[in-house]
Amino acid sequence: MRKVFVVLVTLILASFIFAAGSVSLRLNPNASWSQTLTFFVRQWIRVTWDYDETQAFAIDDTSYTATVGNIEFKSNKSFKLYYGIGNTLPSGVNVVSVKVGSVVLSNSSTTPTEVSTKLLSGVLEIGFNPEVLNVENDFSVKFDFTFLPF
Repeated sequence: MRKVFVVLVTLILASFIFAAGSVSLRLNPNASWSQTLTFFVRQWIRVTWDYDETQAFAIDDTSYTATVGNIEFKSNKSFKLYYGIGNTLPSGVNVVSVKVGSVVLSNSSTTPTEVSTKLLSGVLEIGFNPEVLNVENDFSVKFDFTFLPF
């Protein structure tokens, strides 16, 4: 029984080794042969963001929004994305919206923003709650963008 097991394991391992090897076929005249090949196209996403990194961005005191340059998300395939806030904001302050052009981005991994056109671009606008006007000092916000396949 043990010999049968060893021989069986050896044959299985040998089949795995030679499964991806070269093929040599002998075909008769007028024979035909076809092979199906599968190709994989890796998705890429390019982010272009034009803004001055040394600048503090002014928050409008009536709309509680700040514009942070132009941003473009471009891909060779449709994609989804959402954002998260990667740091602690001042007490009482919340980011209530992030917009690219007229598209409001999702902050939820369960309902990400779908970009079926492979391109999302426009002015990046960050919206805060009214408490932002009570902050005494400048503050930073870290945005974590997560991209998902469509």
